[in-house]
Amino acid sequence: MKHRFQGSQGKPWLFSLAWEQRKLNELALFNPKAELPDVFEYVDLESVVGTEMLSHRTEAKATAPSRAQRLAQTGDLFYQTVRPYQKNNYLFEKPDKHYVFSTGYAQMRPLVDGRFLLCLVQNEGFVKVVLDNCTGTSYPAINSNDLAQIEVYSPSNPQEQKQIGDFFKYIDNLITLHQREQIIIKQEVKNAKQNKTRRFI
Repeated sequence: MKHRFQGSQGKPWLFSLAWEQRKLNELALFNPKAELPDVFEYVDLESVVGTEMLSHRTEAKATAPSRAQRLAQTGDLFYQTVRPYQKNNYLFEKPDKHYVFSTGYAQMRPLVDGRFLLCLVQNEGFVKVVLDNCTGTSYPAINSNDLAQIEVYSPSNPQEQKQIGDFFKYIDNLITLHQREQIIIKQEVKNAKQNKTRRFI
């Protein structure tokens, strides 16, 4: 049995229901070791909002924060282990090899389609399981070892993984576009009110 979803340009996505239960560390390599460059762009826990990187800053290896340890490689997924309910997780698709993430992220080097893996960890059901395995109340956090042991469901067909990842990337882009449009509209309304007020001063 398959589910059919209408994709971009009228092309359908077909998703089967034949998924396997696997541990997350069967789908990705966790926290691979690498030598940091002398100068790099540092990404801390405030830099990623939703699935977007909004900021980063240049740091020298000699003076960088001690948490600057995770050297990004194209295709890596960075999962926020502190307050994971915020779902600030980022799929690094840049060709640049000089980005370093905080150890507040678990670094996953996907063995499956990266966009599918991002879709999986953004799922509310997955987040609930993560929170059940967190410690702390004000700042709940999960360590990488516990995260790696969480069981998930994944299709064994790589093409199906890619279709699912592409589908949810398409949806995510639509949501991001809508959010940006709302910000522009709010700013235009604010400017219009300010201009109207100035006329009466």
